[in-house]
Amino acid sequence: MKKIKLAFRIIIDQSSEMIWDRYIFDDTYFEYKIQHQVFDHKENPVKNYWELLQRNPNAKQIPFLLSGAASNYVSQLGGIIRSLPDVLGNTFFPIDNFRLDLISSNIEDPSKHKVGLTFFTPELLLIDIIDNKYLLSHDVDKENGFETYMLPFHPQIAIAYYQEI
Repeated sequence: MKKIKLAFRIIIDQSSEMIWDRYIFDDTYFEYKIQHQVFDHKENPVKNYWELLQRNPNAKQIPFLLSGAASNYVSQLGGIIRSLPDVLGNTFFPIDNFRLDLISSNIEDPSKHKVGLTFFTPELLLIDIIDNKYLLSHDVDKENGFETYMLPFHPQIAIAYYQEI
């Protein structure tokens, strides 16, 4: 058996339709425009994030600073991603924390703003993999007799931490 942490990543951009995604898009774009001005050169300004990074390496802090704009929305999830059901249809994909990455942005063109949110589970016990499904348990410290659930493989889920036990 192994202890693992799973990561689930979503991309949010101007085409995102869910209201929760739209709020994150709007708030992170607003915050991006503020932070861009902080890190940009007054005499020779640039428009997009990648140019800004090339000119000012300190701009690599911007994704962390944008996380604050998303954190209230993430806390609304209550530690559970409900869009990832197990094989029985139960939706209790647990999350411990998240990381925001800034894929692209432009202070004059919101259609260029794109962020990734990666959610991480707490430690889980990976008991086995059966028919492209993870057999998991939340009981990472028990010796035997586990309550389990099966989560199907998903293209946006990866193992982010792995420990043999």
